[in-house]
Amino acid sequence: MQRSPGLTALVDDSALLAQEAQLHLTDLHGGHARWGVDLAAGTFSFTSQPDDGEGASVSYPVQLIGSAAPGPRSWLWGWANPSGYSPQVLRAAEAARTLGETYGIPELTAGEVPFDPEGDTAGADADGEQVTPGARLAWDLTRAAAIASNTWFAYSGEVSGGTRVMMLLEGLTLPAASFPRVTRLISEALASGVLTDHRRAVSSYATLRDLGWDGSHLVLPDGALTITFDDAGRITNMQGSTGAAGPSGSVTPAP
Repeated sequence: MQRSPGLTALVDDSALLAQEAQLHLTDLHGGHARWGVDLAAGTFSFTSQPDDGEGASVSYPVQLIGSAAPGPRSWLWGWANPSGYSPQVLRAAEAARTLGETYGIPELTAGEVPFDPEGDTAGADADGEQVTPGARLAWDLTRAAAIASNTWFAYSGEVSGGTRVMMLLEGLTLPAASFPRVTRLISEALASGVLTDHRRAVSSYATLRDLGWDGSHLVLPDGALTITFDDAGRITNMQGSTGAAGPSGSVTPAP
């Protein structure tokens, strides 16, 4: 299925904040914690490995978004899963479906969405791990559910046979946006190729994070970025400064 313009716009709207949430989740739990989920109880847990300490466990309320399976070569929304999960863990997926019905976005309203197993891999997922078939579509649809439900912390877990289950974790909050983090997340989003309309992505991020933005200057609590776009709305350069008299520098995205 060719990606619809509506889904493309939602990915642009959500990608930067979703990436920021992934970076913060990695800060909190790293890549060494074991994970577990109990959908009947509506909880997700990280448990540290023995060499990380005493195996402490942290739990969060969880939302099931869906799963991407290489066998049928398709994404299955949580609300369409024949297992019949509790509505309590499907609120975010249902919010995405409602958004799709409102704006005519077919990927959000079809219970099962096919993907190209060869063309739907993009090197590594948002956690830096090698992707499985369908991963790009899975992350795009999870971003759509994130912005539909205002729940931003996503987790992708492999369950069996290459199937990936996508979840959103509740009860987490982001720290204030910072110059180093925002510079990094914009650079990483550009490198990943996830963005189509760069200008829209930055504008949406500024709105979601309540940051000053006039179309070229992004004002952060600890600095500012001046972002230059070409005629197609793609970022061509970023220049920034931290604090009142901090260092400044520039970043030119790779062509």
